[in-house]
Amino acid sequence: MSDILPAFWAGAALLSGRIDLLSFVARPEELDAFAARSLTELCTLGVPPALAWTLVSTPANPSPGPTCRLGQAGYPSGLALLPYAPPVLFLRGDLRLLHRPALAVVGARRCSEQGRRFAAQVTRAVVEAGGVVVSGLAWGIDEAAHEAALQGTIAVLAQGFDTLSGRSEALAARIVAAGGLLVSEFPPHRGAARHTFPQRNRVIAGLSRATAVIEATEHSGSLITARLAAEYGREVLAVPGHPSSPMAQGCLDLIGQGAGLLRAPADALDAIELRAAPKAPPRDPLLAALYDSPDFDTLIDRTGEPPPLLLRRLAELELQGAVLRLPGDRYAESA
Repeated sequence: MSDILPAFWAGAALLSGRIDLLSFVARPEELDAFAARSLTELCTLGVPPALAWTLVSTPANPSPGPTCRLGQAGYPSGLALLPYAPPVLFLRGDLRLLHRPALAVVGARRCSEQGRRFAAQVTRAVVEAGGVVVSGLAWGIDEAAHEAALQGTIAVLAQGFDTLSGRSEALAARIVAAGGLLVSEFPPHRGAARHTFPQRNRVIAGLSRATAVIEATEHSGSLITARLAAEYGREVLAVPGHPSSPMAQGCLDLIGQGAGLLRAPADALDAIELRAAPKAPPRDPLLAALYDSPDFDTLIDRTGEPPPLLLRRLAELELQGAVLRLPGDRYAESA
């Protein structure tokens, strides 16, 4: 990792998404020798002339923070062997988060309040269990995931660090200050464009052991992340919703295509092979009975309370924010 980006790698960063460096070498460790090749040698090895020229003509650039290059120690192993892996990762924050078990949490920008709360609950469970949550610094589900545990989230940007502004810049600053991490494959002054968001999505999927889609319409960008995760051999989870809800259509489509069900945080922990952190039992026996997000009939058996009284108590706790109602008539304690 370095704060000075050598010439070849500065050019490679400009070409991120357009050049697959690992297609020209037998092993990632050979990339440093490949980077020393001349223009003629690069062309002879199969690099298109226009791309080869960018690689040899771009000057070395100082970086405002640490970088990690493909083939270098510390580059995330889950990302390294993917097609068109980013040549350079620009980083801000705690770099150790790159090597913890990660779950991607993605979903609609215009999400429901229930979706935001469930995304936050999943994020807290993952971070408390020793993992990290990866998301895309967008509004809605992404924002809810980041805000729930700033110190345990990785935000992957669709632009360079220096082009952030407004709410995005403020949220990014809070993530870094709390001990989280920002990741971008784009040089600091590169702005966002239509094609940079799908590029960001492949990094989100590549950094994560599994991808969880909380809410999504039929044409949501979150489905791109889910599709890429499946192509990379990673597990995809989706929250089942009511067929009449537009926010459920993308998730229902994923489930129809074979995605796993995300009904409670425990499903997410299983997908990334983590165990829930032990929690002290709450004083309210009803809250204690919610340890595995049971359905209403199971709660009746556990508590012995008459159904009308149980429904009233659950409604009161939900209004207080202590209980979260989940799809499938299930209930969970709010994290």
